[in-house]
Amino acid sequence: MTISILTRTLLYFLPAILFTARGGLADEPTYAERLGWPAGARVVIFHVDDAGMSHDSNMGAIEAIEKGVATSTSIMFPCPWVPEIAHYIQKHPMTDAGIHTTLTSEWKDYRWGPLAGKRLVPSLVDQEGCLWHELNRRSLPKANEVDLELRAQLDRCRTIGIVPTHLDSHMGGVFESPAFMRAYMRLGIQNHIPVMMPGGHMHYIAQREPPAMVAAVR
Repeated sequence: MTISILTRTLLYFLPAILFTARGGLADEPTYAERLGWPAGARVVIFHVDDAGMSHDSNMGAIEAIEKGVATSTSIMFPCPWVPEIAHYIQKHPMTDAGIHTTLTSEWKDYRWGPLAGKRLVPSLVDQEGCLWHELNRRSLPKANEVDLELRAQLDRCRTIGIVPTHLDSHMGGVFESPAFMRAYMRLGIQNHIPVMMPGGHMHYIAQREPPAMVAAVR
């Protein structure tokens, strides 16, 4: 199980407008204030990702939510244990569950492939026919194929009966390229699904990414 403390803000992307953690203007209330917290409160949201990857990750997500540690989770739809977590959500429809958009398959002996099928997205798969272990210059997929795969993952989410509350990114895959981020944000805009992005002033991303990447996120 992976539990990540979100230092990210859940953002809605509207055409040509990117609202920051404080909203559109500096004097607008923060998202914490809009949710009922007092002015100046520092609020941390615990979010469990990697649901659907394995039985253990499902049990970890369920336990964290039921015990009140976490308030939301996201599901890796290319993975084989999705039906288990989906059946839980069908019985608990108020569960805050999103799509953990997945472009990588990082384990050595436990792998998964693209939902769009390798014929349609050949640049997303390695010599084993699975998603790449990680994305780098040698294994950077084509942006149009990333778009196809993200849409296939949303399709499976809906087919299995889940209405996603948000989109986020497994291993930061959609943040590896401005073109990937555009596909990710476009999917959210077109389907009215909030997307998660790194918040703050991009301080940590700026330390490792080229300026063009940071500018694209901003």
